[in-house]
Amino acid sequence: MKKKIIYSVIILIGSILSLVLVNKYFPGKTIPSLFPRTGDSKVSGEYLNAQRTVEFYREQIKMSPDEPKNYVELAQAFIQEARVTGNHHEYIPKATELIEQALGLDQTNLEANLTKASILLTLHQFENAKNIGEWAVSKYPYVSDGYGILCDAYVELGEYEKAVKVCDKMLSIKPDLRSYSRASYLREIHGRIDDAIDAMKMAADAGVTGQENRAWTLYNLANLYLQTGKADTAEYIFKGILEERPYYAHAYSGLAKIMIGKKNYTGAIENLINASRLSPEHVFTEQLADIYLLLGNKEAEEKLNEKIIEAFEQHEEDGWNIDREFAQFCLIHNIKIKEAFERAEKDFKRRPNNIDDAATYTLALCKTNDFEKAKDIINKVIEINPSNPIMNYLSGVIYASLGENEKAYKNFELSATSKYSLNVLLSSDAVNRLNSLKENVLASK
Repeated sequence: MKKKIIYSVIILIGSILSLVLVNKYFPGKTIPSLFPRTGDSKVSGEYLNAQRTVEFYREQIKMSPDEPKNYVELAQAFIQEARVTGNHHEYIPKATELIEQALGLDQTNLEANLTKASILLTLHQFENAKNIGEWAVSKYPYVSDGYGILCDAYVELGEYEKAVKVCDKMLSIKPDLRSYSRASYLREIHGRIDDAIDAMKMAADAGVTGQENRAWTLYNLANLYLQTGKADTAEYIFKGILEERPYYAHAYSGLAKIMIGKKNYTGAIENLINASRLSPEHVFTEQLADIYLLLGNKEAEEKLNEKIIEAFEQHEEDGWNIDREFAQFCLIHNIKIKEAFERAEKDFKRRPNNIDDAATYTLALCKTNDFEKAKDIINKVIEINPSNPIMNYLSGVIYASLGENEKAYKNFELSATSKYSLNVLLSSDAVNRLNSLKENVLASK
């Protein structure tokens, strides 16, 4: 009897200590949990598995609140749920808090640091992610995930040669969906589209049918086919994604691109509305705003513009760096030009060798009629990929403004053939400019 009492007291003391420790790490709060999904995917087996994972690690934290692994696993479950649902504002702050708790327990924990770096990449805090990646590969040279973090950071910072080297290392350690897809993107950046397709096929084959990461890989594979003009193949893949994963918003966004290429704007709008219904990602709203501007529906476009600017502001409040994305959208839609220019210039100074940053800043310079400076920038980065559609479009704008019509015509001709991989508004402008230059160029020959 005495032994039973002692055992009960020990259990009680252990429970109290656990509660004290949990309260220490989450003062005045409960351990975060999963939000119910909305829409058609709310009762999927995937969601039920996610629920079980989250509840398991919530209980593990209660039982062993001084074990970093439990916080990391729960954070990773939230990051994945953010990817699946698009609810980044709900889950990324929760994941960040959990990782900080893990690092408070063990500052050198590899998984906690790599997960933090992944969050930093999501927030576009690339420099900080790079620092963690470099630390990880120096301490753990045979762990592939460190090279993945470093590859992504180098790409975003425009350090492409370094990105290629660490991607090769990642492939040598663990050839899988994550390493093949990174290799594909690097090939795409350098204009090697056929090679990029091959690598992305390998990434898709390495994935599990129906899983979010395979769907994302197939979506990118379809976009690569669009760059080669194979719209039928891309459409087949987008529809195939929906057979594997019926509620995948990005597949509807892809089908909208096909419809835009066919000038079926009603069909494009329907697909983007479907995408927006399934995910709060504002990229779908941006695509809708592009179409409404193209169609001259100013009222509808302005309403969406307000919504998109609010989304950017929310991102910024939550720790995202959205300078380039904000600038690009505003420059294309001719709103907030002064602020857009300042943001584009700021981010270009931060990442001068990144081709997307260079393109956005060049567009800003064109909007402010500084064509000579724009020409200097574009000439440096276009060498990375001479067939890049937006680079050719911007080169056309620059040469036309400087009176070099033959060069402008050639660049507009190249960009106009990329109607599926160039923003719909820029593509339309390229065609209009090409037609207006045609007579002058032909007359001069």
